Amino acid sequence: MPNLPSSNSHDGFFKTLFGQQEYARSFLTSTLPSDLVRCLDLSTLEPSSASFVDEQLRQAHSDLLFRTRLADGSEAAIYLLFEHKSVADRLTVFQVLRYILKINEQRLRDHQELCCVIPIVVYHGANPWNAPRSLRQLIQVPAPLEPFIPDFSLQIMDLSQIEDSEFRGDAFFCASIMIFKYIMRSDIVDRLGGIFQRLSLAGLWQQTDAVMLLLNYLVSGTDRVSPEILQQELTKAVSTHRKSLMPTLAELWVQQGHEAGMLSGRIQILHELLGESPAPIEQLRNLDLPQLINLEQSLRLRLPLHNDSAAARQE
Repeated sequence: MPNLPSSNSHDGFFKTLFGQQEYARSFLTSTLPSDLVRCLDLSTLEPSSASFVDEQLRQAHSDLLFRTRLADGSEAAIYLLFEHKSVADRLTVFQVLRYILKINEQRLRDHQELCCVIPIVVYHGANPWNAPRSLRQLIQVPAPLEPFIPDFSLQIMDLSQIEDSEFRGDAFFCASIMIFKYIMRSDIVDRLGGIFQRLSLAGLWQQTDAVMLLLNYLVSGTDRVSPEILQQELTKAVSTHRKSLMPTLAELWVQQGHEAGMLSGRIQILHELLGESPAPIEQLRNLDLPQLINLEQSLRLRLPLHNDSAAARQE
């Protein structure tokens, strides 16, 4: 099990988890409508290295592209888009349509036939998805004009609307997807006991790399799970391996604090380069690591040098 990148934790966890074929297959089998699953031969599922998310949207989206065969032997693409913002974006359906066009444009350049692309938006915001799921919901027109709106809709995987019991797969996958589901919500702390119990029953505490992937995400992905709370829940769930896990966790917390300090310094410098008053350090201290990363990236995008280079690439 690879280690989770310490920065941009939601993005890293999404790509680490769903980038593995067996876990992507478990997720799709668990959550897609059964009639759609019957149309797919998910035993042929394999990842593609291509990414189609626009650079300026990478703070909000991550994407994974898979190829698979249909039950009749023809080819299809499954496009997983991860919406990692706390609020659903109303333009997501339009953005995904653009990505689908890019996927098939790339296929044409590679002298391949156009293929069906199944777009799936994985969302784990604190509130249920309330943005448009189709272009016809997004673009409001009188009834006579509706035929001119493309009939395109998304498959939204709103994890808050999926029961924990519906997730299929091994204990590590189920524990991972439950952490992913609850990490943006206020009840994440209440769920840790049940999640850790799954790992204990499966005997997974011995798999240090796998466990550290989850604990690292809990440390970096939310500010609701303090070191004290995590230590308490670990003590309840596992006594044998707690001593070996806690020093590694302590290193993670020190590293996270070091990274946050470095980011805060860079953010203040970027404000000065933009001719703005630097953000008060007290204000920056109230932001968690993912928020600091997003703020730094948004400031970098406003630098004249970055905008000039982006314009040059478009030309």
